[in-house]
Amino acid sequence: PDVRATLVALSGGAGSGDLQKTLRRLEISFLEFQQMETSIQAIRFIDAGGFVLVKVREGKIIPRSGPLDSALHMRAVSSKAGRDFFKNTIRLDRKKIWISNLERGWMEGEENWCPGMVRFATPVFFGDGRRAGVIIINVWGKALGTMINRLIAPALGKAFIVERNLVDERRNGIYLFHQNQSCEFGNQTGSNIRVFHDFPSSITKKWMREDKGISFHPANGDILVHRYFSPYGNARRGWVIVVDAKRDVVLAPLAAVKKKAKLSAFAIFGLMIAAVLFFARSLTLPIRAVIDGTHRISRDLSSRIRISSRDEIGQLAAEINEMAATLEENIHRRKEMEIRAAQAEKLASIGEMAAGLAHELNTPLGNIKALAALTGKDLRENRIDAACIREDLDDIIAQTEKCSHIIGGLLGFARKREVHFSLNNINTRLAEAVSLVRMRSEEKRVSISLDEDPGLPLVKVDGHQLEQVFINILLNGIDAVPENGRIDVRSSFDGKAVVITFSDTGSGISPEVIPKIFDPFFSTKQTGKGTGLGLSISYGILRNHGGTIDVRNRKQGGAVFTLRLPVGKTGVS
Repeated sequence: PDVRATLVALSGGAGSGDLQKTLRRLEISFLEFQQMETSIQAIRFIDAGGFVLVKVREGKIIPRSGPLDSALHMRAVSSKAGRDFFKNTIRLDRKKIWISNLERGWMEGEENWCPGMVRFATPVFFGDGRRAGVIIINVWGKALGTMINRLIAPALGKAFIVERNLVDERRNGIYLFHQNQSCEFGNQTGSNIRVFHDFPSSITKKWMREDKGISFHPANGDILVHRYFSPYGNARRGWVIVVDAKRDVVLAPLAAVKKKAKLSAFAIFGLMIAAVLFFARSLTLPIRAVIDGTHRISRDLSSRIRISSRDEIGQLAAEINEMAATLEENIHRRKEMEIRAAQAEKLASIGEMAAGLAHELNTPLGNIKALAALTGKDLRENRIDAACIREDLDDIIAQTEKCSHIIGGLLGFARKREVHFSLNNINTRLAEAVSLVRMRSEEKRVSISLDEDPGLPLVKVDGHQLEQVFINILLNGIDAVPENGRIDVRSSFDGKAVVITFSDTGSGISPEVIPKIFDPFFSTKQTGKGTGLGLSISYGILRNHGGTIDVRNRKQGGAVFTLRLPVGKTGVS
């Protein structure tokens, strides 16, 4: 809720004072979350311009005393606009997650690097689809290091992790965890220590290519067992877990009895391999489960990560599950609000057409009244002509059906419906929309021409939602065009999408207004006229159909709205 409130405030829903209060609530929310989950080192919210507006690190709120965010007229904690992790994340699609390298972090004002960590980052969006910024969570890597140290006793050997990175040679072969910490992260510390310096190439080549295996050091006979794991799902980029067992220590108790030594050696090797594989599996499976579960949640918020352990990884999975549940509930509420807003806009459109409706109904009702009066007069005066009466009754029925057709069209448009995608003829939907606004256009003496491409392919859409979009644009055009003006509607197919254009002969749209015309509650009409939601709802409907809508001014005057609906692409509800 605090993230959502911050997005609302940033999109213009609050003054600068309210924005400061909203950011303060978000700081407290991040702080409480970080204090509950000690494996989290820091949480940041960065706006679309790269300014860090909220940062919580190691149990403290970092004040906004850095560079000036000119767009918000306030200071930020810092700017990360040029950092790769920000640029990589801000470009992601909705619900995608970017995972960083395992590396040491650097904190402003500190001389030394902080321990190794991994960043998880995801973009966030405003309600109209614009990118609002990113949320970044830094997770300590110390839990991973603790597990590695448990793989083998120091007296028997050592265990370490090296990075396999065939994508970035600068990181390939660096130590991520080592009993001698001075060997770690040589690419960052400047030591440039790599596994290639410590082990023969015949062994390290296997580590950089094979998922698992056993090798023997040619110089001292040490037993080297490795297992590859990639949190990125990439065979060219990941972590190699290595256990280096000292041969002389392992085999020393068996040196006296050669025959038994050989048999025992094989037994020890087998047990060691089994232990390494077991510990490697116990280490990698929970991490893999969290990563796979996070990817599933990014595609389906109802999915959950199933980990029964109560360690740091289990706690992290529980927090991610809780965050997914909150996001799922917020999205459900947002969809309900969008449905209500769309229905309110429908009713507002009907209100604009009400005057024309009265005029349209008065004519057939007047005819019905006149025919009924004449028939009644003939009956009272005993002038009964069956043929004439039948003719009058047929006329009354025809006029009644005309009224029923007019009212039925409006009721069909106003009715609240479930979203349903099916193959539709866009020309049919355009004709229905033009028919519904005809009364309004005739009242204002605005002519509407419809140029239909008869060769349009069918498009899988919600026909009623598309009809609402067409009516919203037509009503806006009728309001913008002066008396005796014109609106030209045209449909066509460009080989990939159905294209619908609405051109009017009005005065056009001010250049400074065009970037804001699809914002919720933005309107150029007089106060009290319209809801300010019509074009915003239309934008959302087109986006949910996989389509686009844009507007520009014509050189000869007036505005042009262009809608594109991809053929063969199913919309999403």
